[in-house]
Amino acid sequence: MVFLRCAKTVGLLLLLPLGWALSLLPLLMVWPHVELRYLLPALAAWAALHLLPFPLLLRLIISKVWFFPGQGEPVLHEMLEFMLLGVNEIPNPVQVENKGKRIRLSWHCEAPDWCRWMALADLRQQYELILELDAATRTVIMRDRVRPVDFSLCPVKVRFGLLSSPRFFCCVRRGPEFGISNFEQTAAEDWQFKPQELKTPIFNTILRNGWNVRFALY
Repeated sequence: MVFLRCAKTVGLLLLLPLGWALSLLPLLMVWPHVELRYLLPALAAWAALHLLPFPLLLRLIISKVWFFPGQGEPVLHEMLEFMLLGVNEIPNPVQVENKGKRIRLSWHCEAPDWCRWMALADLRQQYELILELDAATRTVIMRDRVRPVDFSLCPVKVRFGLLSSPRFFCCVRRGPEFGISNFEQTAAEDWQFKPQELKTPIFNTILRNGWNVRFALY
């Protein structure tokens, strides 16, 4: 599943420079007959028209390729939100925060019982999974973020970087054995604090409750 989507994503991305190269052919054909003072602005305009939209094209490709339909009848928005926030009620290293229209899940780095394990795992980046629930289409948009984290003063204090940066973690696993219950059933010494350990259970829980999932870069 993941391999095929990765291959499709790479294939579509490779088509972009091919299209740009073909669009440059007319300019290359007239190159010997145009003065340099006219040619340079034309090249600059070509670059602007084709390179500036790249972030938007990348976002479009990811949103189309990395879409997963939900299974069965979708639960109510409030019920899904209740299940996600319920992660805070079980003993596990994940914390969930309600940020208005968004829900943020991340490693609970400041928890004294867990920061020692994260320090032993040499965790350098705090992973954040941002969920945006679209009730109209019953779709959850998932965005990945990371920010620097320093456990040198753990458990007295954990230092975080001010800014988070976007990432794209697509290596999730799918199956009935994955869900929120994994957070509680995994022993402390078995956690590696990888993004997929957090994202996979949430991903499967959402799909099993009838909601679609769409990955997004930003």
